[in-house]
Amino acid sequence: MLNKALATMLVFFALGTAPLGNHASAQSTEQKLCPVMGFDITRELFTDYKGKRIYFCCPDCPPKFKKSPEKYMKKLLDNGVVPEDAPQA
Repeated sequence: MLNKALATMLVFFALGTAPLGNHASAQSTEQKLCPVMGFDITRELFTDYKGKRIYFCCPDCPPKFKKSPEKYMKKLLDNGVVPEDAPQA
């Protein structure tokens, strides 16, 4: 019985998913939190980055995002957020 449970856990970890824990879901979700401060977003505060629209909670966050955009994009993606496409000009 223990060997079967251990084998099941190894399969989950080998596939990159854990059976338990607080991990991002496999489904993508819309952005609700600011990637810089972690507070609720305001849709009037945004920047477009590599074709994606990123929303923020306050005017202080866009300049911080622009200093390290890949860091904050990774944070969004790690949390299962797929930013919406920026409108085409």
